[in-house]
Amino acid sequence: MMPRTAALTATKRPKIADVAAAAGVSAPTVSKVLNGRSYVSAATRAKVNQALEELDYSKRSAPAPVPGLLQLVVNNFDNPWLLEIMAGAEAAAARQGFTLACTLAEHATPESWRKLRQASPNQLAGVILLAPHRGSRLVTTLRSLNIPAVAMDPQGNEAIGIPSVSPTAFSGALKAVEHLLDLGHRRIGIITGGGAGSVHSRARYAAYAAALQAHGLDVDQELVRDGDFSIEAGFRLGGELLDLPARPTAIFAGNDLQALGLMSAASKRAVSIPGELSVVGFDDIAQAALTSPPLTTIRQPLEQMAAMAVNLLVEQFGKAPQRPQAVELATELIVRGSTAAPAPK
Repeated sequence: MMPRTAALTATKRPKIADVAAAAGVSAPTVSKVLNGRSYVSAATRAKVNQALEELDYSKRSAPAPVPGLLQLVVNNFDNPWLLEIMAGAEAAAARQGFTLACTLAEHATPESWRKLRQASPNQLAGVILLAPHRGSRLVTTLRSLNIPAVAMDPQGNEAIGIPSVSPTAFSGALKAVEHLLDLGHRRIGIITGGGAGSVHSRARYAAYAAALQAHGLDVDQELVRDGDFSIEAGFRLGGELLDLPARPTAIFAGNDLQALGLMSAASKRAVSIPGELSVVGFDDIAQAALTSPPLTTIRQPLEQMAAMAVNLLVEQFGKAPQRPQAVELATELIVRGSTAAPAPK
């Protein structure tokens, strides 16, 4: 019986995918060996070189360059976490032998994706969608074009059907509210965000309710507000909570931007933080450590999430579609100066 590699060589000119299959590695790994890139172990490089020799592979025999571009699609460039996410994604892409490009969702069209999929040194290999919103056209379009994709921090159900990476929104919010309860607060408000269609809004409210109930407390709907994760919403809705006849002694703002708006509303009303009001956010954006007082918040592992998104994307290359993974990475409570025990009555 003719050996597999010999049979392949006899019937067609070998491609990078054939070398990858023979060596038991990914196509990007073969590309890195061919182009003298680092990040390949000596043992793996030896396996690839052996497969190249057995298949009598020549770089000139490949019909087109190996895909080399990963695209990060964002809804806007004002995202306070974007730089940290880009740093994590770019480093992970480089380790895999790819280049990362960032574009706005409004510019991510079927036409642009078809053009980028044409053979070239920077052929589009796959797409990472950052915080795709409910009803987004992007997932459907990518699937129709057979372009590998991953959703990072999806906001709604449109991410079903492709792999996703998210923070542990429920457990993170639970830590935030339990921190306030452990300090002795019992009248705790919440400003959620994104409405009923937001995965994060539902998870954070559910954690808020669960934490209160675990301490024998009912949810007081008078202390619940639904924002849109913006500074303006935090200022407006935080002001509503602070203007209540019996205002809360602590508020979980749902995200750091709303927490910043809430702190501004408190300052306008001469409500001291944390003396008269404790505030917790969620995200740990750069500004959180610079507020006065510094903001207690839940840290999302943004760089790790971005790196995981790249890894999940690259794992799809050259493989038949599989059941999408939904990966969640742990969050961490960062205690700073915006929380304290409630003032004695």
